[in-house]
Amino acid sequence: MLADTSFLIDVMVNDAAAVEKARAIEASGTPIMVSAPTVFELHVGLSMSRRPDVEKVRMLAVLGSLPFLPLDYESASAGGRIYGERKRLGSAVDPEDAMIAGIAKVRGEKVLTRNLRHFEGIEGVGVESY
Repeated sequence: MLADTSFLIDVMVNDAAAVEKARAIEASGTPIMVSAPTVFELHVGLSMSRRPDVEKVRMLAVLGSLPFLPLDYESASAGGRIYGERKRLGSAVDPEDAMIAGIAKVRGEKVLTRNLRHFEGIEGVGVESY
């Protein structure tokens, strides 16, 4: 299961639904993983935070507990195709979400997110919410 940025932020702020979902996934034995674009997005948010020291501690605690998936050549290529196709069809997606979708597609993982509309309809990418 590949965590989207929204899920990790919700876990960091102790959102009840996100925390419950994380516990259920862990109990099932399915690993929750984090990708390079999500790390990027979290650091963007950290740099804009009014409380970067507090946020950094929370962020590193969550990130340090999760396996990391890089944006490799195959995943970047898949993400680029997803981004281009969505843009051509008039249903644009953020570049970071396209990269996350590319990683998920190549790895055969579902994306765990509260923002279903960012990932729905992408062929070969399953989505799970909470």
